Amino acid sequence: AVVSTQSGHYGRGFLSRRTTGGNFNQVILRRLFMSRQNRPALSLARITRQMKSRGDKTVVVVGTVTDDKRIFEVPKLRVCALRVTEGARTRIIKAGGTIITFEQLAVESPLGQNTVLMQGRRNAREANRHFGAPGLPKTHA
Repeated sequence: AVVSTQSGHYGRGFLSRRTTGGNFNQVILRRLFMSRQNRPALSLARITRQMKSRGDKTVVVVGTVTDDKRIFEVPKLRVCALRVTEGARTRIIKAGGTIITFEQLAVESPLGQNTVLMQGRRNAREANRHFGAPGLPKTHA
């Protein structure tokens, strides 16, 4: 039987059990099994802002990397993500950056060396604006 490793679940499970020295693979595996609601998108602007002081490391996003028209120049980035939107992909590659899969990341840095793990904001969903109860401050119920 052929086992698909597109999302990286199988390889990460193996790596998280076999490797020692940090819990990078456990974190990746846990995030891979999260629902889409708990794997929010991350914009290029946020990645750019976070990477200014971090040097030449690989950005690891268990989720989607989206384009952001509010920034004009994208620095040279090395991104590993489950999905990258077409606009973000074009801008990263045009800036001289690279986009890799989780399989390629597992080969290059199995313990997560020279990587920065990032997440989008979970409460940035439009639905969260409507949560709450009448009379509570900062709610719209």
